[in-house]
Formats: sequence, C-alpha cells, structure tokens
Amino acid sequence: MKKRLEILTVIGLLLISLFPAVRADAATGTVDASAFVRPGESQPINFSGSDAPQWSSADPSIASVDSTGRVTGVKPGHTRVSASFGSDCVRQCAVNVGYRGVDVSEHNGSINWSSVKNAGYDFAMIRTGYGGDPDAWSQQKDDYFESNYSGATAAGLKVGVYHYSYATNVTMAAQEADFCISILNGRHLDYPVVYDVEDKSQWGLSTSTMKQMVDTFCSRLQQAGYPVAVYSYVTFYNSYLTSCTGYDTWIANTGGISAPNFSYPYTMWQYAQTTVPGVSGPCDVDYSYVDYANVGGSAGGGTTVTMDPLTFSCDTSSYTFGSNSTYIYKITTPDTLPPTATSSNPSAVTVSSARATANGFLFTITNVGAGQATITTTAGDGRTASFVATGTGTAKVGTTQSAALKCDTSSYTFGSNSVYAYKITPNVSAVPTAVSSNPSAVSVSYLRKLSDGYLYQIKNVGAGSAVITTKASNGASVSFPATGTAKAAQTSVKSDTPFYFTMKKGSTYQFGFACGSGASFSFSVGNGSVLKSVSLQQIRGDYYYKVTAVGKGCAGLYAISSGKAERVCIVTVV
Repeated sequence: MKKRLEILTVIGLLLISLFPAVRADAATGTVDASAFVRPGESQPINFSGSDAPQWSSADPSIASVDSTGRVTGVKPGHTRVSASFGSDCVRQCAVNVGYRGVDVSEHNGSINWSSVKNAGYDFAMIRTGYGGDPDAWSQQKDDYFESNYSGATAAGLKVGVYHYSYATNVTMAAQEADFCISILNGRHLDYPVVYDVEDKSQWGLSTSTMKQMVDTFCSRLQQAGYPVAVYSYVTFYNSYLTSCTGYDTWIANTGGISAPNFSYPYTMWQYAQTTVPGVSGPCDVDYSYVDYANVGGSAGGGTTVTMDPLTFSCDTSSYTFGSNSTYIYKITTPDTLPPTATSSNPSAVTVSSARATANGFLFTITNVGAGQATITTTAGDGRTASFVATGTGTAKVGTTQSAALKCDTSSYTFGSNSVYAYKITPNVSAVPTAVSSNPSAVSVSYLRKLSDGYLYQIKNVGAGSAVITTKASNGASVSFPATGTAKAAQTSVKSDTPFYFTMKKGSTYQFGFACGSGASFSFSVGNGSVLKSVSLQQIRGDYYYKVTAVGKGCAGLYAISSGKAERVCIVTVV
C-alpha cells in the first residue's frame, strides 16, 4: 500500500509539471471598440479589467493617448489605440479623428436639427434633388431641401449638398448640373456640392463616359463658385470612377469601424446607418477628414491646408474690360463673415455682393460705361484689398439694372415642338418677371438662373399670337411676339392622369388613354429601370396601360402609332 501511494505521488508531480495551474489572477480586460475625436480635442476611452492597462497609439501623429487612456486628436485620419492588460491580453480601439456629420433627404422626413447639433454632429449633407429632366424639374427637387437647409444652418451645423444622378450621357449630366445650380440659387455652402453617382441605370457605362459626365457636372458647379466632390460606394467606384481622381471623394462603405475598405484617396466616409437624435428612423452618418468649413477640400488628397488667419488677398491687381460685360474676382480669406465691396465709379464699373466659395468669396464686376473705378473689398475687421477696373462702354447695352434688358429671341413661332427656352441678360440682382399677353395661346414661366442671366420657357398652349414681356425690378423690359399653333398644343391621346405624375417605388398604377383618332396604338416606358410595363388592354377604342414603379427617378410614358412616339406622361418615382 505504501509503495502504491509513492507511485501515485510521483505520477501527480509529473502531471503538475506537464500542466501548470492557471493563475487565478490572469490579466483580462475590455475597451471601447471605436472612438471619435476632433482635431485638438480629447476624450477618455472606456475600459474595464483586472488591472489598469498600458496604453499606446499606432500613429501618434493622428491621435495620441496618455497613461489614463485619454485620447487626443492631432490631425484627421484613422489609427488604433492599444490597451495592454498583460502579455496575453491586448485590446484595441479604432480611433477616427475628423468631423462628424449626417446625410439626409426627404426620406428622413421632418428633422429636429437642434437635437442633431446637440448630439455632437458638426455638419449635414442635404440632398438638393435628383435627375435633370427640364420637363420635370418641379417634380425632381427634394421636397425637404428648403426646410433641411434652413433648419441645419439655423442650428449651427455646417452644410453641404448632394445631387443624385440618373444621367447616362454628358447632356443629361449637364442638365443635372443646371438643375442643381437652380435649386441652390446662390446659397452659401460650407461643404462641397457632391455628385452622387451610383444608380443602376449607370451600370455598364464605360469609364470614359463616366469621367465625361462627372467632369461636366463638376465643372459647371465650379464655374458657379462651388467646391465639388464625387460620392459612390466602393464597388461602383472601383468599376467606373477610378479615372475621376481630380475631385474629392466621399466614399460609402459600412463594412468596418476602423476605415473603409477602399484603396483610393478620400476626404469623407459614410461609415454607418444608425439612430440619430432628432431624426426619425435610421440615418446615414459620416466622417469628414477635411475641415471644409474653414479650408475647403484638396482634390483627391484630403490634406488640410493651413491658412494664416490674417490672410485677406485679391487675385486681381487690375482689370480692363474687352467685349465681355462681366468679370469675377476672388478674395482669399479664412473668414466666414462675407466682406463688402464698393466701386468708386459705379457709372463705369459696378460690383456685386459676396458669394462664398472654397477658401474665400467671389465678386462680379460689371462693365457699365467708359471710365476707371477703384474696386475696394473690405473685411469685417477693416482689412482691405483694392484694384483698378476700367470700363470700356462697349458692352454697355443690357449689362446693368439701369440699362435695357437684352433677349436672345426677337420672335418665335412654334412648329411641332411644345416648349421653347429664351435667355435674358444681364445677371441683375432680382429675377425679372415674365408675362404673356395671351396665355391661352402661349404661356411663359421662369426656369432658372444662369451665370450671366436668366432662362425662361414658353409653352405652346393653343393657336394664336402673344407678346412675351420680361421686366426687371427697375422698370427696364424687353418683349417679343410668339405664335402658338393648335396642332402642337393638342394631342391625339387623352389621359385620365395628369401629365406630371408621382408614384411610390413598388406601387402599381393603371393609366387610361382615350385615342379618338381611330388609329391603333401601343404604349411603352422610356426608362425601364424606373418603370416596368405590366399589361395593356383595349376596350372599345380606349387603352388601359398598367405599370409598376421599380426604381426611383423619372420616366416618360409614350403612345406609339404608325411608327411615331408621343410622350403622354412623365412619371416621377419616389
């Protein structure tokens, strides 16, 4: 028995040597999975564990961390902070340094912007609208743009915008740009105007076509004085937008908390959809790695530009007009308070009020008459910048509010078309009004503001003549005769639905068409990614055409007879 006990004792010692006991005080701990901090600000990283950890930052040039776990933002970017509870227990926290924002549209409904601001958000990206069909602009503006813009700015948030694209060619991209500019109507923006390129209708386009479309939209917005950027999700960007590197990129990728799975430069990241105080339902949230409100973007790079706070410089030392009537100069300054500008001789050269742009403000001088004028721009604290502008008088007609307006049309008679656009110059401060002497023959409406004037549209309503008169607020006016024709104003197909019609995505609707000519008709949709044909029935000469809304956007409905197509409705799917 004694010998057996000795043997068991030896075996027990061997087992203990092979399998050491687990320490009761083994290190354990947890830390926050992620943290956000602005440059120059600090916050603690929450942790729990058996012992206080030792802290370190993977990149102290982006975010540093002290011995208590308090992280400080140094410059915009991503890094990781590690907490070591022991050699066998190291936990990491993904740290984003930048500015936090939301992006919204009418789908988010009414928003309490003060609650958004109080929740710690810095900026808002607001949808202006979608598409650019000139015949359907009134249906394509985001229903909540006005209230979102005014609410966000009133709450103290910095504001940028995005315009959702359905363009599949350069012409459509140009129309979308003009539509976006007309919605903005000169509003101040802190963040860029972003071209949202991601729609299914654009799948399969060549990279060269996509680049031409992006260049067309962005160049028009830049000419209007706005900084620009491009938005898309990672797969779409990698497939179609890799040649569009001349613009800042806002990338959508919600697959991780440390950084997007994206290999190209970017300045903004849509990182998640989550609950935001003040917003009903899920809301897209973003990080910006550029302080656009103060320094603007740097195309493709996202590197912050440091500007001396006393900077107040003008890009023009002197200017003499040629045959042109206007010229734009820029004041570069980090100030957010708009400067004022005056002309010493407004009978020769006048100057407009400030219009915000990246890193400063734009002003327009106008050639009124022969003579010199000193253009002086003054900052809020009294700093000034001046240059001499010389008017020639050669562009005097139609260039100021006191001069006669100029119209690009002397008379117009409708043919087979139903609408025609005319242009009024100059770009006076208030939008001129336009009236028709006979709206039962030809009606007129204001379309949008251009860089050098205004665009109006006349419509062929019925047979007869009308005088179209456009008048400025100072009394100056210009007129031309327009002749409508009953042939173009009437249609052979009568619909039971308004010409401009809205459907919700996923819904089905049946149109009724009365075709009094006795001809045989077929019907089709113009954009299969927005509407899908379901069925067509003919009952005693009338047609009943059923469609389903399959995607957001605009599509025309067409009646076809003897090889000729007639647009009978424009449907907007929301």
